[in-house]
Amino acid sequence: MSARIFGKLALIIVVLSVLFSCKDQLKYVTIAESSLGKISFSEFETSMLKERFGNDRSKASESSFEDRREYLKEIIYKDIIFDLAEKNQIDTLKEVRNEYRKKLYNISIIQGLIHDSLRSKIYTESDIKKAYEQKKMKYLPKHILIDSKKHGESKAKEKIDSVYQRLISGEKFEDLAKSESDDIRTGVNGGELGWVFPYEMVKEFEDQITDMKKGDISAPFKSMYGYHIIMLSDLKENNDLKDYDSERNRIIPELDKKYSAQFNEKYLKLIESLLDKYEVRIDSAVAKNFIKQLNGKKKNSEGENDYLDLFTDEEKSAVIAVFGDRIIDAAGVITALKTFPKDSRPELKGYNDIKMYVIERFRNSLFEKYSDDLGYTKRKDYIDEAKSTMYGTYKDKLVRKFVRDRVELPADEEIAKFYEENKENMFKEGDGSYKDLIKVKASITNSLKSKKFGQSLKDWESGLFKDYRVIINYPLIEKTFSNIKDDRK
Repeated sequence: MSARIFGKLALIIVVLSVLFSCKDQLKYVTIAESSLGKISFSEFETSMLKERFGNDRSKASESSFEDRREYLKEIIYKDIIFDLAEKNQIDTLKEVRNEYRKKLYNISIIQGLIHDSLRSKIYTESDIKKAYEQKKMKYLPKHILIDSKKHGESKAKEKIDSVYQRLISGEKFEDLAKSESDDIRTGVNGGELGWVFPYEMVKEFEDQITDMKKGDISAPFKSMYGYHIIMLSDLKENNDLKDYDSERNRIIPELDKKYSAQFNEKYLKLIESLLDKYEVRIDSAVAKNFIKQLNGKKKNSEGENDYLDLFTDEEKSAVIAVFGDRIIDAAGVITALKTFPKDSRPELKGYNDIKMYVIERFRNSLFEKYSDDLGYTKRKDYIDEAKSTMYGTYKDKLVRKFVRDRVELPADEEIAKFYEENKENMFKEGDGSYKDLIKVKASITNSLKSKKFGQSLKDWESGLFKDYRVIINYPLIEKTFSNIKDDRK
């Protein structure tokens, strides 16, 4: 290698090393700051990439400067709103406090209680990761089902074996699916199930399909639905797959659906344990007597009269269940039944129907109490997430306090001037006359007040950025999504 070529190659290496060094350093450069803190180049990119583009870097790279600038301002504005909410004690307002409490409980129950007490006992994080790996390929299977409940266990096994032998002998899979499969919905289409991911199917189906190649036909196997034979007609790469964190949020509800039977079983067991733990008392004698009264009044009612109106005040006051200082009486059940049309009300056949109604009424309170006892409502990450969902409420309250409530009504002179300047275009009747000022005064007042509010809101928001000493590095916004190396590649 000549000295000249070697020198050029060395120069290229030096330039590349400096370039990548700059890229790495750029991650930590401040893209914006205020009296509340700094936002780094990397923090801004990560936030916008996730919230606006679902971690799709190619879409983010195509975004405009204006989109990026406005998102950056939005991040800063949110921080200011949360700071103002705290300084002005917005959370002391009863309706805001109740809304926050509701959101915190919802997060604590769904992410903490439900996961730890139910979901984690059915599938684990490794199962979610396994599903993510399976999403890298899409499968197009066809199947033949012989329903063991319909035919009986032994006859179903004989029939699936017979069908399998016919396949081996050369008969077409699609023809046998149409003539023999008990899955009528797919049978008419030759057994085709559509494009699927293995984890979406029952476990036995999943285990079979992941070991198959295009054109393979499985040996007969059994699931909870009966006996199956699968043919894998096609498979392809999933080009729409996103990063693990994004896909995880989609996979979890799909796994919940897949394991819904186990989920519901554990859910009911948890409810039963909470009824006992928190001493929910259901008076079975009163419940059974109420059903007896209900059936009697329904039988003896005449014509258009509603049999639920036949209960006496004394009968309505019968206490069916107690939880702390809360009660469910017969009147409550009657009120619930009245929400249904008379001819389509749920039929209460026995004690268990009343018990399910009690569970439905007390469920949220039981979960909230248990979530408190387990400490989920005190977890910082749950508190922070609940707070972040309150942004709209905080903003509305602060805008009302500092802007809307301070906008003065327009003076009569302003209203009269607006009327005169616009009556030709806005208030002229079809016959050439004009609407009287008194008749349009309210609409003019609202229009002028709305205009004043809009300007006042802009002035207030602009003033906030000055008060919080906001500084934005606008040239740096142009460099986002194009200068930092994508570590996934």
